Amino acid sequence: MPLEQQLETVVFRCRSGDREAFEKLFELYQPRLKYYVRRMNGTGCDTDDILQEIWLTVIRKIHKLKNTGSFTIWIYRIARNQVYDRFRRNKQTVELPQEEHLPQYIDDDPVFSAEDADRLHKALNNLNPYHREVLTLSFIEQLPYQDIAEVIGCNIGTVRSRIYYAKKSLRKEMERING
Repeated sequence: MPLEQQLETVVFRCRSGDREAFEKLFELYQPRLKYYVRRMNGTGCDTDDILQEIWLTVIRKIHKLKNTGSFTIWIYRIARNQVYDRFRRNKQTVELPQEEHLPQYIDDDPVFSAEDADRLHKALNNLNPYHREVLTLSFIEQLPYQDIAEVIGCNIGTVRSRIYYAKKSLRKEMERING
């Protein structure tokens, strides 16, 4: 059975209140969500609290999920909302660029070796939250652009431009760190 079909089956069982299915979802998504929340949060503070809120929301609202195939988008949307709710409560705000000032999307992927992993994570932590978010969803979680657009609530062109600017910012930060 393909992974997507297995996931849909597990989510369907969760909607019926199956505890083993919840445990399976937790095992599948907890490490991924933890990484995502830590990248979004930047400081790593409150990560466990945010994760707990995410899973409480999943437990409380999974019965409302109409399309079991969209579970991944749904849970990342919950995670994003929890992180931003925490920002709002702590009075941390993020200025987003105006869309009319964004250039056309240009794909010029930087290449990083395994030795750069530690510096890469440090550089990611220094990026704006919305840049960390799209890079994490695109390259770590490997979500398609359309799914990223649904998670962050914007159109696909905005996702492309944010990824462009995020790559540019990451490259600049890596150059700064590498000297």
